[in-house]
Formats: sequence, structure tokens, C-alpha cells
Amino acid sequence: MKRLFCFLFLVPMLQKTQARSWDLWKMQQDTSEISEVDQQLLRGRLKSLLQKKQVKDSLNFKQVESLPLVSISEVLKGQISGLYVQESSGEPGSYKNMVIRGLGSPLLDTKDAINVQPAVYINGVPIARENNFTYSIQQYQFNRLGPATDNFAGIDIAMIESIQVIKDPVELSKLGPLAANGAIWILTKPGKEGAREISFDAYVGLATKPNVTPVNAQYENMFRSSFYNKYGTATDRLNYPGYLSDSTNVNYYGPANWNEEYYQTAPIYGGNLGIRGGGDRANFAFMGGYTKNASAADKTNFERYNALFNVNMAPFKWFNFGTTVNASRSLRDRNRSLRDRFGEASYVPDLSVPISPNKDMYGKYLDVYKQALDNNSVNMLNLLVNLDLYLLPNLKLNTNLGVDYSEGTRQAFFPGSLMETNNYMSSYFGFNERLTFNSSLDYNFSIQDQHKFNFVLGSNYTQDLYRYHYARAYDGPNDFIKVNVVDGDPNAAGYLRPVGGLYVNRWTNREDFRLHSLLLSGNYSWNNRLDVSAVLRYDGSSTMQPDARWLMTPAFSAKYNLINEDENATMDNLSIKGSWARIGKPIFTSKYAVGPNYTADLNWGSEKSLVSYNGFAVASRPYSEGWVGYDIKWPYTDHADITLDGSFLDKRADFTVSLYQKKDINQLVNMPIPAEYGYSGQIINGMTVQNRGVDLNLHGRILTNPNGLQWDAALNLNYNQNKLTALPNGKQELKVGNRLLKVGEAVDQFWLYENKGIYNTEDEIPVTNGNKLQFDGVDFAAGDPIWKDQNGDFKIDEKDRVLKGNAMPKLVGGFNNNFNYKGFELNMQWYFALGHKALNQRASTKYDFINTENTNSLDGIREVFHWQQDVDVTKYPIYNPWSPIVAYRIDQDLFLENASFLKLRAMTVGYDLASLHATKEKMKTVRRAFVYVSGTNLLTITKFSGKDPELIDFNGYYTGYGLPMSPIVSLGIKLDL
Repeated sequence: MKRLFCFLFLVPMLQKTQARSWDLWKMQQDTSEISEVDQQLLRGRLKSLLQKKQVKDSLNFKQVESLPLVSISEVLKGQISGLYVQESSGEPGSYKNMVIRGLGSPLLDTKDAINVQPAVYINGVPIARENNFTYSIQQYQFNRLGPATDNFAGIDIAMIESIQVIKDPVELSKLGPLAANGAIWILTKPGKEGAREISFDAYVGLATKPNVTPVNAQYENMFRSSFYNKYGTATDRLNYPGYLSDSTNVNYYGPANWNEEYYQTAPIYGGNLGIRGGGDRANFAFMGGYTKNASAADKTNFERYNALFNVNMAPFKWFNFGTTVNASRSLRDRNRSLRDRFGEASYVPDLSVPISPNKDMYGKYLDVYKQALDNNSVNMLNLLVNLDLYLLPNLKLNTNLGVDYSEGTRQAFFPGSLMETNNYMSSYFGFNERLTFNSSLDYNFSIQDQHKFNFVLGSNYTQDLYRYHYARAYDGPNDFIKVNVVDGDPNAAGYLRPVGGLYVNRWTNREDFRLHSLLLSGNYSWNNRLDVSAVLRYDGSSTMQPDARWLMTPAFSAKYNLINEDENATMDNLSIKGSWARIGKPIFTSKYAVGPNYTADLNWGSEKSLVSYNGFAVASRPYSEGWVGYDIKWPYTDHADITLDGSFLDKRADFTVSLYQKKDINQLVNMPIPAEYGYSGQIINGMTVQNRGVDLNLHGRILTNPNGLQWDAALNLNYNQNKLTALPNGKQELKVGNRLLKVGEAVDQFWLYENKGIYNTEDEIPVTNGNKLQFDGVDFAAGDPIWKDQNGDFKIDEKDRVLKGNAMPKLVGGFNNNFNYKGFELNMQWYFALGHKALNQRASTKYDFINTENTNSLDGIREVFHWQQDVDVTKYPIYNPWSPIVAYRIDQDLFLENASFLKLRAMTVGYDLASLHATKEKMKTVRRAFVYVSGTNLLTITKFSGKDPELIDFNGYYTGYGLPMSPIVSLGIKLDL
């Protein structure tokens, strides 16, 4: 009876509501002039269409608009809770890693860092992500082949209207699998109704030199003398490096002033010009800009040209049309390190004689380097075409087409004078192409203005194409032919070995990815008190096997306003929200879709460029990437959070607290199998990683006097812990290289021996039954480190290594302050990361000089910037470097350091000239004329002994190769007319 009564009561009410709406719709169709209601549909159409609602996770542009930042990741660093930005080098335009709410999978290799990146959307179009497939042909993976330019550096902050970090599970579910790791939502500046607005921004600045303490061979000789005096034999002294043994050699024992050539104050500058305007039926925006950023180290710099065009039109009240185009071209001068050069060429030269620390000698080397060629460029285009059709009073059809395209090229040439008479050249061209097509029907209605309903039925299609062409050659006829690799008939004999003995290798590859999704979402709102949402998705991927191609995932949330704004209460508003969503994790490689297969490397040893048997027989099948079998399923992630949101003191203070859990489930991993099968392992589902944490945002308007001092302060914090909760087939441990994954432990921990000191004499070495303690079958001796026997079996081996420290910080945040006083502004940004560790591989390499200099490896390179005091030589014991147990190996906690830090990241002081009383009458057309001075990377407080605790690789290792983050001082002006 109750159900019948509700039905009889609600249906007439709904019919009356729809009838009134239909009458209003017909009346509007008969009106020739556009109404104020319809004008609101046009105003900010693009922004309202694509805007997300997580206002607490929006960037405050006042904190960053005056800073000379290149990449979106740099802009967001320290600004949003839950987002961690890893910046392993200060080289402008280089890759930056972003992680939202913790690692969803372990970072075991360079390419793994891409798999945890959030999706970045520009005007609703997701930027095509980098593909990892070039790493399969690289022997050294210091950098990805090609220009290796940050994919998120193609848009200028001056052209951005808003940036939001999306963490809400239901909102992520609406975006689909591409946003499984979180999303960053960017809207460019739209058109503007009314009088035309002209904006002009310009700045100039200097990237200043860091303070370093250069050293020469005398310092290095003194450092090594303690080892030779204590442990060296007569034979060891006879083999002492020649560049250290001759103290009369001024090239090494002369002035140590290489830093005057390597570090130089570099200019930076940029500017943007834009115009926006429109009427009641159309508006537009056009902007163009140029950016020149640089580092004070190694003459590295980055240039970018940007153009933005946006037009929105409403030719009819029932039809809206809009398009936006963002295009950019980026150029980058990369570093000139030996490691990166030899890594690109897969070439290991004679490393017995390093570069001289003398400025004159280093300058002669740079004169030779001028013959080299290293051109890097990236072109990017992001396009959205959008149509809105208002079919019925409460029914809207939206369809849009998005295109994101980026192409990168690199032309490299190194003359024979730099490569032991064997010159080298390479050519790379690759592109990422993404096409998206989305359609949706949006229907909403209300009953008595208390019950509001919204339903959306949508379809999304994404198509990706990734492709590259790469060629490299050695031993060209001379050092004048730098670009043309081969010339002639590809079908002719000797095509790849033209005159001059040029040896050429070529590679080409492509990856395709297609994703089709169906979406049904509903939202119910009651009396501005309760909001309930639900989403149901059905996603199909071309990279999944046929029997697991489709995945259905649900999501739901409920929000209750405990206190509304119109209630007379101590607090202005207070709400609580719970959300949960399951989202499929896309796989961007097609090798799983074809069913059972393996990858046959067919290379010679570790040289991946020799892609055949080379006339040699093989003893076993070299299937290093593992066997792919049947039953590969969709990995997916479960997001859940509970959020408390409120404000008080007449909205002068507000806060948001979110408790979250993210579980990345059923992930693929290469599990070991018996060696006699010939494969490195079998790739199967079953790995689960859990992240739990808290996001906290506090914002307060502490001083609000409009005629006096005003002070806004904002604090954001994220505490996160990750844990491996499952491995395939119930396994509890998995060893991958130098890492150990253990169920119940964090995936970013280091696997290390615990160092307890030094065996000064033979008598201190434990003995049982007449046998000394051993390390992997080798007796310990005087001068060896003491490593703890964890399991008490009287031998030291990998079973005695323990999991210690975390490469990812446990607590990350930012503290921002904005002061205003009668036209003056002062902004300060503090950024911090706490609770993580780093392995100081730079110190390990310096102390392990016997092994690093006597092996045919790029680890033995001594770069020119290694001639400085960048290692604390007082904190490490004097072990025997000739010991066969490798006393200074990196996998021990001797080199584990606290990498926590607090930084004064930026400060800006400015004044708005338009607020001057004397000029207000003369500058009526000037809405804003803000002149400012800003500084970045101003102060770092840390216990870390390296150059900078941020300059740590993705895996938590500090190598010393990251270029310093130069302190930058800039002067600029922002004009709005």
C-alpha cells in the first residue's frame, strides 16, 4: 500500500513538473531574442562543461603565477595534498615523476615510473602518455631514447584558467581507466563576454650558480692514501693510477677551477600576449607566448613556443559549439655528461684517464665538443571540438572530439675526437597520437524543488598510436657528415655499409591501444542536504585477451550536509562524504592480447643492438621478458575515501580531511619458473598493492582588513603508507634484481645488509669449528665490514639482508602564505617531505674506486663535476677496497641516509601600480599592472649529505648526476587592460 500511495502521489507531481518545463521550452523557442537564461548557457560554456567540483584540490594561482616554472609538475609541487612530485634533476625540460596517493606498483625499473603517473587532461582531452617500448632496445636506460623531454611541459601556465587534482573515486570512475592513478584537470583560458580584455606578461631573470668546493688530484690522492697505507701491497702501489701518481702534472695537480666553466649564470626570460572578448552569442580567446628557461649547470636550457585559440558560439538557443586548440614547440639543449653520451651510443671507452679538473683543459674538451650535434625538439597539438544540443527542456546531448598529438625528434652526432676516433651518429623520430570521441545524454528533473535527479548515459572511445623510428651508426667516413645515416638503394647489397665503413643499426616499432566504454551515472539530491551518486561502467580494451576483454566496474558515493550555510550554527557548513569506486587499470602493450607468446631477444650477451644470433649457437632460449600464457585478466584498482569538509568563523577558516584507501589489484608480474624451461619467468596476474593515508587541507584568512594588512595561509598535508598484500600463487616473496618484494611490507623498501662496524684484526672475526665467518663462501678478513648475521646460520648471504627505509616520503606537504597591504603582495611557499631514505650511490662509487675503475662499465666514469667535495669522507670507515667481498657495496645500510627536507621553494614581492591614487584617473583602462620580483629554490634544510635531497632517482638512489636546481631570481610585469 505504501508503494502504491507513493506512486499515485509522485507521478502526478512529476507530470506537472514536466508540463511546466515543456511549456517554458516552447515559449523560449518562439522568442527571437536570446534570453538572459540562454546567455548564461553561453558564458563560460567550455569551463562549465568540463569543470570538476573538487574545489579544495584546486591550485591557487596567486602562489605560482609569478614563478618561471616550465612543467605542470613543477607548478603543482607542494600545492595539493596527496600529490608528490619527484624531481630527480634540475635540468630544464627533463622528466618529472608525479604520484597521487602513493605507489600503485613497485618501481623496479626506469619504465615502471610511467605506469604510476596520473592522467593529465587539457580541456577534457587526456594527454597521450609516453610508451615504454624503446627501453627494450636500450642497453643503458639512463634516459629514454629521443628528446627525453617532459611530456607535461608543452603548455604555458599563463594560458591556464584552472588546475585541479582529481582524487574523488566517483569522479575518477567517470573518467575511466585512463584515470586509474588519479587525474589532473587543466582548463585553458576561455573566451569572455563583453568588452575585449588584453593581457600581457613578461619577465626576465637569472639562474644563479651554486656554491661548490672544487678539488684536484691532490685531494683525491690524499683520500686514497689512507687505503693504500693501510691495505695496499707493493703490486697495488705499482698499479696506482698514472694521473694521480705524477704530482708534477699540472693538468690534474694544477688549479681546480673547472666549475668556472661548468657553472655559469644563465639568463631566462619569457612573455605572453593574449586577447579575449565576445558578445552574447559568441566569444573567443587567443594567446601566444615564448619561454626561455635555463640551468646554471652545463649550459642546459629549454625553449618553448605556445599558441592558444578558443572560440565558443551559440548560433541557436538549442545549439552551442566550441573549439579550443593548444599548440607548442619545445627545444632543449641537454647536458654533456659522459655517462649520457656513452649510454646513448652503448659504448664503453677507456676510462683510466678522467677529464681534468683544470678550467683550461676542460675548456679545450668543450671546444672539441662544439663539433658534436644534439638537437632535441617536441611538437605538441591538443584539440577539442565540442557540440551541445538541447533536445528537450531537461535533456542535453553532448558530443566532443579530442585529439592529442606529440612528436619528438633527436639528431645526435659525436665526432671521433670524443669517441676514440670512432664517431657516432643517431636519428630518432617518434610520436604519440591519441583520438577521443565522447557522447552523452544528460537528463535532469526535479520534484517540488526538493528532490533533484540527474542521469547521464555516455559512450567513450579512445584510440592511441605510438610509433618510433630509430637508427644509429658508427665509424663514419669523417666528422663532417653528421646527420645522413645511409644513402642509396635499400635493396642493394651493402646498403647498411656504405663507403667509409659506416655500420648502421635500425629499429622501428609501434603500439596500438583502443578503449571503448559505456557509462551510466545517476545523481539524487534532497533539499541541499543529501547527495547520492552512482556510476556503472563497461570498459573494453584491445590489449586484453579475448576472453577477458571487457570489465564492468561500479562506483557510488553519498554526501550529507550536517550543517548548511543558512542554519544559525557555530560552523558555517559541515559535510561528510563517503565514496568507493572500482576502476580498470589499462595495459598499454599489445603483447598480452595475442595470447600465449614470448619475446626472443636473440642478442649477443647484454648488447641489445645486436639483434641476431651473429653466427653463434645458443645454449638456451633467451626469452628474458618471460612467457605470456592464457588467462590474463584486467588489473583494477579500488578507491575508497571518507571526507569531512567544513568552514567556520564566517568562512574565514575552512578545512578538509580525507581518509583513503587505494588497492591496486590483480596486477601482472613476472614470476620465476624453473630454469630448464628457458624463460626468465611467467607473466601472470596476482600482485596487489595497498595504499592508506590521510589528506589534510587547512586554509585561513587570518587578517581581513580591506584597508590594512591581509593575510591568507594554507597548509596541505598527505600521510601515506603502502603495503604489498598479495603475490601470485600465494607466494610470500619475490626477488627482482637488487630489490625484494615481501607480502606485508612496503614496496619501496631497500633490501640491505646491516652494517655494524669493521673487523680491525683477524682476532675479531667470529670462528666456529675452526672455520671463519664467510660471505658467500669467502672468508672475512681484517679490514672487512661487520654485517649482521640475521638468521644465525654463521654465514652471511642474501638471507641476511633486511628491508629498511622507504624511497617514498611518508609525509609530504606545503605551507603557503599570502600577505596584502594597499597594493603590495608578498607570497611565500614552503615545501617539505619527511620520513624517506636514500641510498648514496655517489659515496659508494667514490669509496669503491678499485672495483669501479677496473671494470668495463659506465659506473667507472669520473665526470668533471665529480671533482668536488660532494661526499662526507668523515662518516665512512676505512675498509679494505681490494677485499673480494666488495666492502663498499651499495646494498648495505652504511649508505642509507635520511632524505627528509624543508625548502623555501619560492618567494614573490610585488605591487599593483593600478592601485596608486595618483595614477587611477590616468590608468582607467588598466585593470591591473602588477610588477614583481620572485625567487625560487632559495633555501633547503636537510640532514642529507648530497647536493640536494630532491635529486634522487625514481628508485631512491642518489647518483650525483642530477643537475642542481638553480636558485632563480626574476623581475616581471603583468598587465590586464
